[in-house]
Amino acid sequence: MTATTKTAIVTGGSGAIGSEICRRLASDGFNVVVHYSTDQRSAESVVADIESAGGTAFSMDADVRQESEVTQLFAEAIQRFGGVDVVVVNAGTITSGPIAECTMQDFDQVHAVNSRGAFLTIREAARHVRDDGRILFVSSQLAERPRLGTGIYSATKAAIDAMLVSLSKEVGNRGIAVNSIRPGATSPGMVDQRTEAEKQEFADLSAFDRLGTPTDIAAVASFLASSEGGWITGQQIRADGGMSN
Repeated sequence: MTATTKTAIVTGGSGAIGSEICRRLASDGFNVVVHYSTDQRSAESVVADIESAGGTAFSMDADVRQESEVTQLFAEAIQRFGGVDVVVVNAGTITSGPIAECTMQDFDQVHAVNSRGAFLTIREAARHVRDDGRILFVSSQLAERPRLGTGIYSATKAAIDAMLVSLSKEVGNRGIAVNSIRPGATSPGMVDQRTEAEKQEFADLSAFDRLGTPTDIAAVASFLASSEGGWITGQQIRADGGMSN
């Protein structure tokens, strides 16, 4: 694999889904910026995996809640690789519990990362992604079908899904496609915070009788980031093994 002139930024690139998207895009020929917030070791491991396979990547920490740090993330990518072609907005956090029992701290914490952080990232992407590029958001099946105890988290995902539809119309004249991927329960991932019984319940909802994997989601991201995905925009793509059917 040789370095390419195309570059992808993946926020939350040290996590389960994010790391697999990083590896997949690198195998597709992208230079990859592996963003992380706290897990430097995992981010560096992803970079090592990419480089050992012949790809090009570097890791960088940034607090996506802070405008200046998101700006610097893009500036560093542009300085190193000359531009940005794909941005995958994957960084996120979750809280669960009945709305009546959620605190303002719960609300503010989730919205700060999932709403504010995602907004700051896609705004910077809209400013800097090159013509014919891609902006992808890793959302959730819960944006469409909230479950008991997911009200705050589901709302953050639904908000950005709506924003992306508008953004797709704003940047479409530059050939930039903007889409959202809605995974179902995916392991390893946030679903691992659930009990075994709850995880089995999610698996039972799938037509394939299993939970999703990060590889499943990375495959969808790979297609949407490719030239073949250019006619799809403003869409929320279900990648949940039929769990929401």
